[in-house]
Amino acid sequence: MNEHVYVPIEVALYKELLDRYPGAANSTIQSVIGDFLERTREDFVFEEKRGVYWDKIFLPNGTQIRTKYFNETLVGEIENERIVWRNEEYGSISQMVNTMRGNTSNNAWKVSEVRRPGDSVWYAADRLR
Repeated sequence: MNEHVYVPIEVALYKELLDRYPGAANSTIQSVIGDFLERTREDFVFEEKRGVYWDKIFLPNGTQIRTKYFNETLVGEIENERIVWRNEEYGSISQMVNTMRGNTSNNAWKVSEVRRPGDSVWYAADRLR
């Protein structure tokens, strides 16, 4: 079953359309809108979201993930749909964070912070869940 949206248009305009196309006003409107959208498709650039998911959280390319280990701040990044730190690719953010922290076992959600493109501050990763 098709769903519909009702769009208000001026009565005079609709009446003129009915006079010209009796019984076909709705399909005419739909056809005109479809043609318009097709003709103007190139006027709009739709960026495909690119990045990685950390559980249910989407992290776009350019996102930085940092952790502190022995007073050193270490920063990895999402690059080209990959999780990267020091030019090495990791299969998960947890794996990267554990490697950053001396190959120890950590809850990456608790020991890391995230800054996505457009963020002006770092967010505790656990806060993003």
